[in-house]
Amino acid sequence: MGGKLVSRRSLLKWILLSIILIFIGLFIANTDFTATWQALRGIGFQFLYLMAISYVAYFFGTWSWHVCLGEGRSKISLLQLFCVRQVGETVGQYNPTSIIGGDLLKAELLQPYHIPQRQALHSVALSRITTVLSQVCLLLLASLWLLFQASHSPSLSSLIPYLSCFIGLLILFHILFFYWLLRKAPAVAGGAASQSQSFWRRWMKRLQLLLQDIRNSYQTNPKLFWQSYLLATIHWLIGSLEFYLILHLLGYPIQLMEGLLLDMSVIAFKSLGAFIPGQLGVEELGNKLLLGMLGIGSGTVWITVSILRRARQLAWIGLGFILYFFLKKDLKHVHNEA
Repeated sequence: MGGKLVSRRSLLKWILLSIILIFIGLFIANTDFTATWQALRGIGFQFLYLMAISYVAYFFGTWSWHVCLGEGRSKISLLQLFCVRQVGETVGQYNPTSIIGGDLLKAELLQPYHIPQRQALHSVALSRITTVLSQVCLLLLASLWLLFQASHSPSLSSLIPYLSCFIGLLILFHILFFYWLLRKAPAVAGGAASQSQSFWRRWMKRLQLLLQDIRNSYQTNPKLFWQSYLLATIHWLIGSLEFYLILHLLGYPIQLMEGLLLDMSVIAFKSLGAFIPGQLGVEELGNKLLLGMLGIGSGTVWITVSILRRARQLAWIGLGFILYFFLKKDLKHVHNEA
């Protein structure tokens, strides 16, 4: 019986890996490498600045997750966790299950470092929450700035009602979330999930326990939550410099707040197409709409921006594959010991 479960689990892993590889292949197949090369030639060695920006942003994203590990931080270094995070983020971006599959893989890849599964899942979920909340907060800040600009610009005045509604929804989201977070967490009856229960019931039980853990950890140690939140905010702020730098290199000197608005808005737009692996076409459409809103209607600029951002993604996909094979050795060693 145990052998059958192991073989089924291995088969499922190979199927999921094949699906991910297929979607990454489709992403690469739909990449115009001629146009990418021309854009990179135009930017030259300055493309390394974009890679440096993304690296520093990812580092702070990793640090934000590292904080969430609590006492488990001593078992894994920031560099090791950076590798785990990059593999998980790559899989999440090109997996039909989106961030769910990527985050579950992150928790599994923590096994070689002797971090309990429940603690690993808790840290991943808490990190995801602080990442999303900090992103929403920055989007709110950028929207308030745009609302102020619209009130002083006749060409943007038509956006005021829509911006006002959007800002109201973001504020409401924050209020409701923190109300939920501060309320006393009700006990989850029935203990841990039983193998005799259905797959759906087991997952619902695990989700309830995970949410309970997050609320309890916030109420007992809010400092940890806010440290992760602050580091996640820095992660987004540094990442937004990518738009700022690309447009400056292309001769469109935008403000830092405009770069933040572009990045936060495009990420929010991409989340609508999260079920599309790699958000093929969704990100490009978001780039076009948001650049147009800032008065940058040049098709050449839009295409170049999109190509450079995709080129950066391709570079990190390659690094993600390299890191995965290093981590896989550690994971195989743990399974052999078990």
